Amino acid sequence: MSEMRRDEIIYEEGWREVQPPDEEAAPLDETPPPEPVRRSAPLLISIQLVLCLIAALVLFILKAMDSEAYRAIMTAYKTQMARPVIAQEFFDAMDVSRLLQENAVTVSASPDELSPRQS
Repeated sequence: MSEMRRDEIIYEEGWREVQPPDEEAAPLDETPPPEPVRRSAPLLISIQLVLCLIAALVLFILKAMDSEAYRAIMTAYKTQMARPVIAQEFFDAMDVSRLLQENAVTVSASPDELSPRQS
């Protein structure tokens, strides 16, 4: 047996006669095609950034002018921010008393666990 060297490439006999498989004859992959690249995302982010900067500039100008519109906007904003994120009905429906009971969790053993172990 001859030694194999790492820089040698060994071809099998008849390797030139092998034809590549037909793409049409090959079964189709069951995997869905990859999602197309969305090129509108950077544009959307840029538009949102510009709108936020314009809104901040308008509020800054209204505050500097000490106008009634600024106070109305800030009152509405603070009112919305003070609202709870989770509805109060969710908290009312929870039964917290079970969690505060002394023996809230009861574990019982099966009969084979109670019997003495046999050696």
